[in-house]
Amino acid sequence: MKIRFLNSARQDMQEIKAYIAKDNPAAAKRLIQSFKEKTDQLIQHPFSGRVIPETMDSHLRELIVSNYRFMYQVSDSFVTVFAVYESHRQYLGDHHPTDK
Repeated sequence: MKIRFLNSARQDMQEIKAYIAKDNPAAAKRLIQSFKEKTDQLIQHPFSGRVIPETMDSHLRELIVSNYRFMYQVSDSFVTVFAVYESHRQYLGDHHPTDK
């Protein structure tokens, strides 16, 4: 199993990092490192995250890391992270695993 991040998820993480880095660059760096460490668990345990409640699709799941929802799709050979939201935000379908 491999993990891949769509451009939409990469952009989300860059925006989060830039926002936090304005006040605390070291904290932003630590947060991005924790994102990597937590998402690496999906290599061995792709179904460890819960089903995204707004979708109820068993292949669309989320992993909570700190205050963020990592939304991903599980397929035969990949875990595809397609969005990273603040945990209080509802998923409205504006990011989708088929986006580039």
